[in-house]
Amino acid sequence: MSTGDESTASESPARKKKKSDPNSSREYQPEQIAYEKLRLVLGRHYFDVCQRLALDYVPSCVRNVTECAQRHASKRSQRAKCVSLMRQTNTHDQLREFRPVQFIEFLSQANMRREFIDSDLFVAGLQLMLTLNRPAEELQLEYSIVDIVVEMGEVLEKCLKQFPPCRWDLRPAYQRIVFGQLDAKCFERCDQREGLFRNVLHLIEHCIETEQGQANHPNTRAKRTATRGQTFEDDELFSYNYNSWMLSNRLCYDFDKLSREERFERLFAVLHILVKLLEMDFAMWILRNPTKSHQNLCNPSRSPLVAQLVWNGDYGSVNLFIKKLFQMFVNMNALHYPEADIAVISRLLTIVTVAVNLCEFQYNEGQIQYPCIKDNSLHYARQLWKTLEASGYFSIPLCLSTIRHLRSPFLQLQLVEHLMQKFNRSMNLRNVRSFFQPLLNRCWQECAIDEPSEAAEQSATIYPVLNAERTRLKECEIYQKQYLELLLIGLRAYCDMHQLPAYFREIMVQPAPKASIDGTLPVALASSNECPLETRIVPPIVHDERMIFQGVAMSGELVVEYRDDIKYLLLIKEQLKQIESTEERALFHHWMIFLSEVDPSLRIV
Repeated sequence: MSTGDESTASESPARKKKKSDPNSSREYQPEQIAYEKLRLVLGRHYFDVCQRLALDYVPSCVRNVTECAQRHASKRSQRAKCVSLMRQTNTHDQLREFRPVQFIEFLSQANMRREFIDSDLFVAGLQLMLTLNRPAEELQLEYSIVDIVVEMGEVLEKCLKQFPPCRWDLRPAYQRIVFGQLDAKCFERCDQREGLFRNVLHLIEHCIETEQGQANHPNTRAKRTATRGQTFEDDELFSYNYNSWMLSNRLCYDFDKLSREERFERLFAVLHILVKLLEMDFAMWILRNPTKSHQNLCNPSRSPLVAQLVWNGDYGSVNLFIKKLFQMFVNMNALHYPEADIAVISRLLTIVTVAVNLCEFQYNEGQIQYPCIKDNSLHYARQLWKTLEASGYFSIPLCLSTIRHLRSPFLQLQLVEHLMQKFNRSMNLRNVRSFFQPLLNRCWQECAIDEPSEAAEQSATIYPVLNAERTRLKECEIYQKQYLELLLIGLRAYCDMHQLPAYFREIMVQPAPKASIDGTLPVALASSNECPLETRIVPPIVHDERMIFQGVAMSGELVVEYRDDIKYLLLIKEQLKQIESTEERALFHHWMIFLSEVDPSLRIV
């Protein structure tokens, strides 16, 4: 017995050692570490909807997905309380009686009571923003029309925040808003079958392409009528003039009577709210449909609002809606419209781009290729380039402006590649090496040095009319600064698409060093001067596993591709370090800033 016990006791440590060997060796396999960190980076980005949709804000439901699932997605949750029919009628009466301030007050009270105002009042608020006219100064109103439009927008945005479109019981209401009708007489020419959202875009397109007649100015009519009333002393005629004056100068709802600048301001204020509605809906849809995206997006009962708006059965195709959206975006850049207005169209373009890309996602054997760029997405980007290239305003500055205003890294990269291919047909921006090679060959020196000052065409208005008969230039010359800026935009877009900065930081971060018995750091780390500890060694980040998608397809080839990209990022740094002249350092100033943003170790002193 004793002999058997001793043999068992002597063998047990060896067995334990054999069992622990694979685990201990796995901890120090660099291939496995790189593999897992790449899975972590891509899985985290897959659920980072704010970055994928380029949002300027974080929706509350994205910030707290668990609470949203319990209160908004679950059909067991309590339904949203809506404004009663009697209150809805009383609120509508305020508009009929020309009391817009009271109308806004009624909606604000509904928000404070946490009651959803329903689709009819929401659409009425949007129509009020589009049609409200400035009355005559003689009426001495105590409020400004601009203030009413701004306050109306704030009330509707607060309603969106309190009652997000991800609520299962409010989905029909938000569908009625997107496809609502503008019932004012001034919108009779609009095709109401198109819905509210599309008609707003049609109105913007019409205003860009056509010059409207002179808007009626109530102040002029007031003076003319008042003078006429003073001329005649007949009481009956004076009474007639007074009544006609009141009819023509009181508060009214007519989009056609607004000036050109006011029309654009109102249209983009309304479009901003509608685009925000699509963003909030699509962000939560992506989080709730991590798999089978293509099937669910093409299913009318499960598709997001953006898919219902853009397509009618031909999901993912470049239809007339998308082509007109491309044309509008290019025209606004060509005419130098305000940055805020271009940003609204760019946000809408980003949502559509992500939806087109999701139509290509295939969930095979529990895995999804991500990023996933296939023929349909490439065709979509190619159509945007063709729209830009066919513009009568086509030029290198227009291309730069259009690319800068794009929020989608994929579209930025594709447009940079198409533009670069006009000067070098063999250029394909498929990895970081393709950006390093032009630097190594000093290709920018083949471009002209002196860039002429960009003298934008002076216009009497910030919303000039499109010149449809303008012919494009036959030849375009690119300058050194433009060439390097395009190349940098493409590199930044490629890195954002593939999450290279995040992966670079993950593989460069070392675990916090263990202090020795006397509380000091190991000598090797303490004496290292290559990179300060405060910029390299950081405490481990606690990740929410639920917000890391585990179904990203991984392979050894993918890890090798990322390793090569990291290698060429380091080679770009070494190439820039060799620059000595002041002129060239000025040319590459933004390149150096970009590398330092990727990681502190890439900073060039």
